[in-house]
Amino acid sequence: MLSSALRSSRLWPMLMLSLGASFGLGASCRRPPRPAPAAVAARPSIRLYFLADLDGYLEPCGCQSRPLGGIDRVAALLDRERAAHPLSLVVATGNLFFEHSTIETQMVFQERAKAESLGPILDGLGLAAYAPGPADYALGAEALAGIAGHTRAVPLLANVAGRTGTLVRVVGGVRVGLVGVSDFAVADHPPPPGAPATTDAVAAARAAVASLRGQVDVVVVLASVPRRVARTIAGEVPGVDFVVAARESSATAPPPERIGQAHLLTAVDQGKGLGAVDLYVRGDGAFQDSSDASAAAERARLDERLHALAGRIAAWEQDPATDRAAIAAQRARLAEMTARRATLDHRTVPTTGRVFDARSFEIAPEVPRAPAVQAQIATYFRAINERNRAEYATLRAPTAPPGTPHYVGIEACRDCHEDAYTVWARTPHSHAYRTLEDSSKNFNLSCVGCHVTGYRQPGGSEVVQNDGLRDVQCETCHGPGSAHVDARSDAARRATIRRDAPADLCATQCHTPEHSDHFDYATYLPRILGPGHGQPLTAGDAGAGDAAPATTAAAAH
Repeated sequence: MLSSALRSSRLWPMLMLSLGASFGLGASCRRPPRPAPAAVAARPSIRLYFLADLDGYLEPCGCQSRPLGGIDRVAALLDRERAAHPLSLVVATGNLFFEHSTIETQMVFQERAKAESLGPILDGLGLAAYAPGPADYALGAEALAGIAGHTRAVPLLANVAGRTGTLVRVVGGVRVGLVGVSDFAVADHPPPPGAPATTDAVAAARAAVASLRGQVDVVVVLASVPRRVARTIAGEVPGVDFVVAARESSATAPPPERIGQAHLLTAVDQGKGLGAVDLYVRGDGAFQDSSDASAAAERARLDERLHALAGRIAAWEQDPATDRAAIAAQRARLAEMTARRATLDHRTVPTTGRVFDARSFEIAPEVPRAPAVQAQIATYFRAINERNRAEYATLRAPTAPPGTPHYVGIEACRDCHEDAYTVWARTPHSHAYRTLEDSSKNFNLSCVGCHVTGYRQPGGSEVVQNDGLRDVQCETCHGPGSAHVDARSDAARRATIRRDAPADLCATQCHTPEHSDHFDYATYLPRILGPGHGQPLTAGDAGAGDAAPATTAAAAH
């Protein structure tokens, strides 16, 4: 809160007026609606759509609270937007077909089939060009060439010898020059073995942009490089208008960042967001930013500075030792900032010159799916499910070494723990496998491990061989139960089972941020407990009509 000294000062009325719009000060004490950006007089010359680090995602994991993404939703959104903005161009940067630079041997067929399914979908989106990421070379350059052959999009690699580095597309009379640069090392790890050698991305971008001089109206660099390198390209390469950057992992896309005469743009990764920028190409010179996201960020920055400065002035006014002339200078500074802040609430968009308006579309569950693309995705999942069913039909989990426990399945637990079983049967854990069956993913290597018990553990389950161990059963949390079942005393039974599942077991095994974004152990644990399973039985709960003590049914767990 602002200090009482500030409220009593002569500065307070001015501050009330200057900050009222942002903080809801005044008679209503309510925040007014955020000012809408002023409309541009004419339609944009062209709209540029961009994806960053798609990571090969066809659709998001359905286990999240609000799954974002889905290439079928991206397709539907593009269809809708193109109806209003037919002059458009689609580009991408960063990992396009794969998420990781190394792929387990057993996953190679499935991941390659997914990438090959993605190619025609991207072609249907009208993808014009992309700068590949390091993960795209996970299976080698030859494999990537085969996968990329399923789309007509041009891979741009200005910093790789012998590769195409530039592309010119004319849309609505606007000549757009595209340049692509990549860096295939990630977080100080060497590039994948199949990745081509790259030269300096900044120098290559400078040469490529120079080669386009006089031929294009707009220059866009697709930068599949670390963000610091993308910023250097924006600031140090003459002639660049926009740099579309990859490797930005955040829940929302940051606003455009002006660096020199260029602007840095990015989109939310894994298809959770689609970036778009309307370009008003009129004359020459640098593009002016009319994006609402940029204005909102500037408003927030100024609001914070106004609060801080007003507070300091109020404190100085209470100190007789403070130079009055210095305070007056700071009051003048505050007035100048206040006036600038007001222009952001009532800004106008230039109707002449080169202007852009960037935005990010969230690919939310509410976005409809494009039926044709949805069908393509479903075809892939059905095909890979049937292939894996046959491929791994005889594969079994390793045998438990002699003297170590193995998995026995929930029916063996139920014999002694009917009450706990009843509680479990009411939880999502009890039908986890059915959710995969319903979507043809029960043999999908990316999904099945979290929907069965003891996956690939000694004496546990495998992709197909998982009878009796389907769903998230008791032994997922409490450990393999054979020694517990065979024990001959209460003490031995307690010693052979894990009573409470540790938080890190849940958070690292299945409830990871990617798959369970709102997971909190303390919040979720009570949802799987009940009488006879972590809670005491009452007389009404006891199945045999006898009231069981708190420890009777739950102690072994």
